[in-house]
Amino acid sequence: MLRHPKRHRTFSLTALPGLMLLHVATFSPAIAKDNDRLEAGKQGETLAGEAIVLRHPYSKGVRIVGHSPIGNRTGNVITTWAGHCAYVAGSGGMSPTGQVAKQSLGPTSGVAVIDVRDPHFPKVVRYLQDKGALDAGETMNAVVASDRAVLAASTYGGVSGINGPKEGWLDLYDISNCADPKLLSEVKWPEPTHTITVSPNGRRVYGTVLNPFTGAGGIQVMDISDMSKPRFVGKFAVTRPDGTNYEFAPHELSISPDERRLYVGVIASKGDDLNKGIKISPPNPVGLGPEAGGIYILDNSDLAEGRANPGMRLIGTSQHGGWHSAVRANIKGVPYLVGAGELVACPGSWPRISNIADEKNPVVVGQFRLQMNIKENCPPREGIESATGGVVGRPGTATSHFNDVDSPTDTHLGLFPFMYAGLRIADLRNPSDPVEIAYFKPGDACMSHVRYVAKTGHIWFACTESGFWVIALKPELRASIGMPKLRKKISR
Repeated sequence: MLRHPKRHRTFSLTALPGLMLLHVATFSPAIAKDNDRLEAGKQGETLAGEAIVLRHPYSKGVRIVGHSPIGNRTGNVITTWAGHCAYVAGSGGMSPTGQVAKQSLGPTSGVAVIDVRDPHFPKVVRYLQDKGALDAGETMNAVVASDRAVLAASTYGGVSGINGPKEGWLDLYDISNCADPKLLSEVKWPEPTHTITVSPNGRRVYGTVLNPFTGAGGIQVMDISDMSKPRFVGKFAVTRPDGTNYEFAPHELSISPDERRLYVGVIASKGDDLNKGIKISPPNPVGLGPEAGGIYILDNSDLAEGRANPGMRLIGTSQHGGWHSAVRANIKGVPYLVGAGELVACPGSWPRISNIADEKNPVVVGQFRLQMNIKENCPPREGIESATGGVVGRPGTATSHFNDVDSPTDTHLGLFPFMYAGLRIADLRNPSDPVEIAYFKPGDACMSHVRYVAKTGHIWFACTESGFWVIALKPELRASIGMPKLRKKISR
């Protein structure tokens, strides 16, 4: 079912001067200082009373370039970007019982469109509040291709059959003018999706459907060659080398530039190939933790080349490589995937690095852990941790969510949101022994994807309550790890 583009809703900040003044008056983190303010306690530890937006963020090796509180709203989960714009989706949150709350409609609901032409003063210019954008949560992605620029925002699908919504809407926007998205179509998925990824050429949207406690799910594909008339292609299982298929529970995927490869974080499957010796039901911290699942490498040539009766063919699996999401990296000419889990109480989850030079036999070669990801450093479980058997961590837990790198073709940095431990930045030049070189910890949970802007060295990300941040490594730190010279001087 399509909805006519003229019926979409947005709020413009030009009509809300009082709200803009309120931002300035009520939220004033210290953003002018370049001096380090080292975190107290162990690496990644949140002390009592600190799981809040801190007036003075902790930081090491970075300087704050700019900040937007995004209307002082909460629930900023995912960030995507195009050109000089960032898009941050809002979320209604999730109850301790796992129920996804529907976001209430207000002036700051939905996807915030942020103009970052002046990175010192990023400015929210619109809120997208169409059906998919309003409740996108972590279900949003943007791509700029040679002949189009696409923003896709979709209703957050939760867990299929457990806490998902009844309907999953996909909104498609033309973002040729990135600060003024134009809704071209709105279509309903057959099943609500958990995350979405737009193909590099902007012609397809891949959406994940998962039930981590049964292994059911798959990848839905929408053909958006004509963005005004999306066409559902199908829901895909995994195809074995012998031609048989099985369902699997993917969380998020990334795509090779030619679309022939999908790199899929998978928490469980019905193929008896993952989680050997690990119970996935009932929900438990081991079945959701860092040892669960892995990364599938799928041959997607059928779809990329437009073949009849397409399939997604399994090439190889990185066991325990990180089920939440996987991103491409290339270190000294060798291809890698960087993936992680999420959730669970201390010691949480953390990124792992898989060598995929042999696609059929990928192998985990390194991992990046904070001191608070070591079991011996964990405090006794209490509250929500005890009530959920360790499935849900207390506020303050240091655990992964999405993860990114500075460049998929010449990788130096790991850009790792560790929720309450903030954004941790690692030197990945030795993938078997990644080392933390910097961090930024505002106190609230940082969970979004992270953008590295090569021309300026700026790093964009969002945190759930404090909003949208632009930071940069200090020049002397960049030089010490052999980062490429900036093509555009960073102004101070």
